[in-house]
Amino acid sequence: MKRIYLWAFRHSKLVILFSLALFAFSLYLTLNLKVNYDLYSLLPQDLSSVKALNTLRNVFKLGEEGYILIPFKDPKEVDEFKNKIARIEGVSKVSWISDYQDIFLPEYFWSENLKEKFIKDGYTFLKVDFLESSQSPLTKKASQEIRKILPKGAYFTGNVAVSEDLSDLTQRETAKYLLIGSIFVIIFLFFLLPSMYVPILIYYNIFLAILVNTAISTLIGQEISFLTRMLVSILQMGVTMDYAIFLYHRYEEEAKNHSREEAGWIAVKTTATSIIASAGTTIAGFLAMTQMKFGLGRDMGFILARGVLISLIFSLTILPVLFYHFYNKWANAKRWVLRLSGERLFNFIVKARPVIFAMFIVGVLAILLAPNFPMDYKLLRGFPENVSSMVGQRKMEEIFEKKSTIFLVGQETPKNWQEILKILKNENNITGIIGYYDMVDPLLPEYMVPENVVKNFFKDGLSYMALDTKFEYGTSDSYKFVEGLRENIEKKYNVKITGVPVLNYDLRNVTTNDLNRVNLLSILAIFLIIALSFLSVPVPFLLVLVIEMAITVNLLIDYLTYGFVFFSSNLFIGAIQLGATIDYAVLLTSRYLEAKSKGFDKASAAHFAFEGINSILTSAGTMFFIALPLGIFSEIFMAQNLAMLVSRGAIISVLFVTMFIIPLLVTFDPIIEKLTFIRKEGK
Repeated sequence: MKRIYLWAFRHSKLVILFSLALFAFSLYLTLNLKVNYDLYSLLPQDLSSVKALNTLRNVFKLGEEGYILIPFKDPKEVDEFKNKIARIEGVSKVSWISDYQDIFLPEYFWSENLKEKFIKDGYTFLKVDFLESSQSPLTKKASQEIRKILPKGAYFTGNVAVSEDLSDLTQRETAKYLLIGSIFVIIFLFFLLPSMYVPILIYYNIFLAILVNTAISTLIGQEISFLTRMLVSILQMGVTMDYAIFLYHRYEEEAKNHSREEAGWIAVKTTATSIIASAGTTIAGFLAMTQMKFGLGRDMGFILARGVLISLIFSLTILPVLFYHFYNKWANAKRWVLRLSGERLFNFIVKARPVIFAMFIVGVLAILLAPNFPMDYKLLRGFPENVSSMVGQRKMEEIFEKKSTIFLVGQETPKNWQEILKILKNENNITGIIGYYDMVDPLLPEYMVPENVVKNFFKDGLSYMALDTKFEYGTSDSYKFVEGLRENIEKKYNVKITGVPVLNYDLRNVTTNDLNRVNLLSILAIFLIIALSFLSVPVPFLLVLVIEMAITVNLLIDYLTYGFVFFSSNLFIGAIQLGATIDYAVLLTSRYLEAKSKGFDKASAAHFAFEGINSILTSAGTMFFIALPLGIFSEIFMAQNLAMLVSRGAIISVLFVTMFIIPLLVTFDPIIEKLTFIRKEGK
């Protein structure tokens, strides 16, 4: 292994050229990454609501729709516009009143029931169904064509339009806030490292690892969620920056007594063990996320775990070569750097040890006894109100009371469909019903019904109804209504329900179970890694409890700010914060046990351990600054909220580690001595 490193150092230009080629190739692949903007598509495929949605899409070409809201003047003009939309490639069909009513008759002959559904307050709407999913390039192209030919005063909304706007916003924000965060991190490192070249070399190495990680997704045809796309770079950089900093400090130290080549090899050899152990806890936290039934956890967990592994490999291979090649640029730098002595803080913590221990006990009881925070599941919360699709959606809600739509699909007899219709018409929450048996008089012979009406609602022995409701999805009214439909209709008739309110209801149930599973798995995995690393029973208990307290406080701040905790943030922050910041506690603990192995008493060991505070401040500061811009400025609440929790969580964790770890190690020193294997030097 040493020979390989010495060869790489002597051929450093070749290694750097290889890294540049890899950078360019990975950047090209990253730009072609497939991104999924429909989180409901990540629900388990065996759910009845997902199966019903797939039936609507595959049989009736429904479920991927848009709505065009236009001023109503001349029905013939609207019908001509409808036919124009129908000719756009990628559009499955366009529905309007003309499908069910002869619009060439005078309006006073029109069905009042149909007029109420399609025309109100000087507006009408067209329902546009697409051949493929909202993620398809064909659908995106069709959506763009529709926007181009919209008449003045018209709006294009619906999940296809919202998805397109979300895509545009995500692409703008991902690059912009990663760049701003990177600048913050480089400036932060500039104050901590004596050379301006070192932060740039470290950043290049980590950014290369990020690009390779996302490029792999493109190469294997992996489609990732927009939330993963926005956060993976920030999280990968935040949790792996300290690997590079540890290597730099060791290289700098060894270069004082050895040649450049020898110093590089010794630096890699001596830091490998510690940063591999550090990466292990982080990877364990991320892999725990992959055990979710909700596909977003598998998506984000695997990519982040892979990213940490790639960053680890690059920090032990490419980065030493970069340090070697540019040694003369940074080695002799003598610029002032920021260092925290922490002597006063250490003395305060030691004196306040009884109070801090009491606070620890209260914190542990709070973790065990505190009720779960109420969660919010509105996926579009915080989405900019001035985006055209959202403006149109509000307009549709105001005029036609189409706040959310539920579909019933199945194979039933005409008699049973009419029974279902009677049940639905007694529901106050339903503002409109579109279905064959609501639009066609049951006494009318089938041969008198227009053929296109029959084809719209019947295929392969199946039929469907669409229900417009006056509640928003993700509310208690919505959940009660879905439970009522399942009890009164799904259990009694051969039909299934789907639509955003139903999928959101199932999302709540699935992620509630996922939350408990992921938190338990991440705690157990990290507990075992720490126990094996230190060969100790009490140490992992103390370290995990301190970080769990920090996570609870982080979520509490969110609850006090909003009155709820957003479901995706609650789902991921436990595993992310535990896996990423447990290293702060591990570093201080390893220094404490190292001092004990040298024969120090517990007071001297505590002082020696506390001297490592600057290292964890560097690591926490990096995570704080890289996630901060997205956490403050993003207009996508789901991404903004999780980024803020990550950024704030780094600071809370470092505060809790600084305040609790040393006093706890000193307090439990007799127990740690008995239940921890501490190899004494010289024995």
